[in-house]
Amino acid sequence: MPYFIESDNPECSGWATVKDDGDVMGCHQTKQEAIDQMVALSIAEDVEPGGERSESRQVDTDPPEYIMNAAARGLELRGEGFGGDGLTDKTIREARQMADGVISEDKVIRANAWGARHEIDLDAPSNSDPDDDGFPGAGAVAHYLWGIDPLNPEPAREWFARKAEQIQNERDSEMTATMEKRDTDNLVRHLEFRVEKSADGLTLDGYGAVFDQWTDIEDAVGVYRERIAPGAFKRTLGMRMPILQFDHGSHPLIGSIPLGRITNISEDDHGLRVKARLSDNWLVQPVRDAIRDGGITGMSFRFRILDESWERSRNDGMEERTIREVELYEVGPVVFPAYEQTSVGVRSRAVLSALEDAEIRGEIATILAAGTDLASLAEIEQDDPDSLHSSEAGTPTESHVPIRTRTQRQALRVLAGL
Repeated sequence: MPYFIESDNPECSGWATVKDDGDVMGCHQTKQEAIDQMVALSIAEDVEPGGERSESRQVDTDPPEYIMNAAARGLELRGEGFGGDGLTDKTIREARQMADGVISEDKVIRANAWGARHEIDLDAPSNSDPDDDGFPGAGAVAHYLWGIDPLNPEPAREWFARKAEQIQNERDSEMTATMEKRDTDNLVRHLEFRVEKSADGLTLDGYGAVFDQWTDIEDAVGVYRERIAPGAFKRTLGMRMPILQFDHGSHPLIGSIPLGRITNISEDDHGLRVKARLSDNWLVQPVRDAIRDGGITGMSFRFRILDESWERSRNDGMEERTIREVELYEVGPVVFPAYEQTSVGVRSRAVLSALEDAEIRGEIATILAAGTDLASLAEIEQDDPDSLHSSEAGTPTESHVPIRTRTQRQALRVLAGL
C-alpha cells in the first residue's frame, strides 16, 4: 500500500504522511519532513512513493456490484474448503473489504496486474467451466477473491485497467507538482575523459558528455539525479560550434582565451565526442603537458537545457531529470579541484593581480594573436618604461612606436615577466 503526503489532513496542522487507505503515519511541520517519512516507509515496504495528494482527488474507486459479488462468492468458496493453501491472509482480508464495497487505489493497481498475469489460468476447464468435475479449481477461487468472476472476467478486468490508468495519471501529476523548479541555464557538468596521444602532443580526443549515465547533482534545492539522453546535442551541433576553453575560462592566466580549435564534435553511442587541435604556444603548453602526463583527466561542458523530463525514482523517491535537448556553449578540460592561486609558484602577487583584470587578459590575447616575440618583450621591459611609447627626435613619423594605453603597458609587462 503506497504512502502519500497531504497538506489538508484534518488530523495534522502542518503536513501529514498517510497510507493510501487514509491512516495518518505522522504529522510534520515542513513538507520535506513529510516527504522524508513517505520515502522511508515506501522503501521499507518496497512500494512506489505516492507523492502529494489532497481532498480534490477525483478517481472513484467504489467497486461495481459485479466485483463485490465476485469477492463475496470467493469468500463463500473459501469457507467451503475450496482454493487450496496458496491464498494469503491479505488476499482474504482485501476480498472482505471488496465485498463490503471498499477497495484501495493500491489494490486496484495490483488487481489489474494480477488479472493480466493469471489470465492463462482460465484456460484450464477446472477454472472456467462450471460443468467440469474439477470446478471450482484453485485458479477460479483466486479470481473470485480478487474480484474477477472467472466465468465472465472481462468486465472486472476492464474496470481495473481503466481505474489503474486513472490513478497512475493522477499520481504522476501530483509527483510533478511536488518537484521544485531547477535551473536550466548556465549549467556545468564534469566527467572523466580519455586523451588520444599524438606525436606532437597537440591533439585532444575525449568525451565531453556520456549518455544514459545517472549522476547525483546537488544544487540550492537539494540532491537529484540526472542523465543525458542520446540525441541531446544533435540540434545544437548543427547550429554552432562550441568554444574550447580550459576550466570554463576561469583560469587567472588563460582566462577566456580558447585552448585551440575543435576539429570535430559529434554524438556516438557512448556520448559527445570531442576532437580538437590545441594551440602551439607557451600559454597553452602547460595545459597540453598536463593532459599528456595524466595530470588533467576531467572534461566539462557548459549548456542550457531546452527539453527535459522529470520523474521520481521507484527505488528511493529521489527526483530524476532526463535531459533531452541542450544548447551547448563551451566544452574543454578542467582541473579537479578548481584552480587555486597558491599553486602559481614563482609568479608574483602583482602579476596575479594584473591577470585578474579582464581588460589586461584581453590585451594579452591580442598580443599573442599578433605573434609578438616574447623575448623582445623582456628586453623592452628592462629598458626605460617610457621607451614603450616614445620616439627619438628625427625619426620618421611612420616609424614611431604608437603610444600605448596603461592597460596595454601592463599586459606587455606581464608577458615580459612570465
